[in-house]
Amino acid sequence: MTWMPSEPSPSTEAAAFPSCTDDGEDVEILDVRIAGASALDAVVLERPEVVDVVLDGCDVAGALGRSGRASRVVVRDSRLRAVTWVNGIVQDALFDNVTGTDLSFRFSTLRRVLFRDCVLPALDLTDAVIETARFERCDLRGAVFDGAKVKKLRFEGCDLAGCTGAAALSGASVHPDDLLSLGPSLATALGLTIE
Repeated sequence: MTWMPSEPSPSTEAAAFPSCTDDGEDVEILDVRIAGASALDAVVLERPEVVDVVLDGCDVAGALGRSGRASRVVVRDSRLRAVTWVNGIVQDALFDNVTGTDLSFRFSTLRRVLFRDCVLPALDLTDAVIETARFERCDLRGAVFDGAKVKKLRFEGCDLAGCTGAAALSGASVHPDDLLSLGPSLATALGLTIE
């Protein structure tokens, strides 16, 4: 995989996220660079559209997006805590130096997504369709891959200790150094006992 998501060039700048007054309302975040903003109130978003967006140095917590589309998105130097993107699409996206707990892409499709230098313990990719994704130098301890469908997936310089659903990673490409942390999970998936 030699592709690299191209960074969008939004025409507007913002220091805050758009307001979401009611849970469930459709939200569009389009063609904007948001820097240094926080969104810390729990919110449920139905069919959110996030297109041509850069989040730089942001802090997001408690957001649930259902059946949404994120396309041509960069999230850099940010925190994502208890953020769930369920049954949606993430494509042409870069997550660079992102930290987060309880980050989930359950039942979503990842297409041309790069995670680089991220700390995402217990990242949840349950039943995700991973069409093309790459993880570089990421802490993925305890990641959940149960039921994932992998087409093209690469791990390089990652810690995969304690992940579950390792059998779903069939077809993935793993750097030899990463295999050491993934080994116990693979053994469990194969029914092997390590003594």
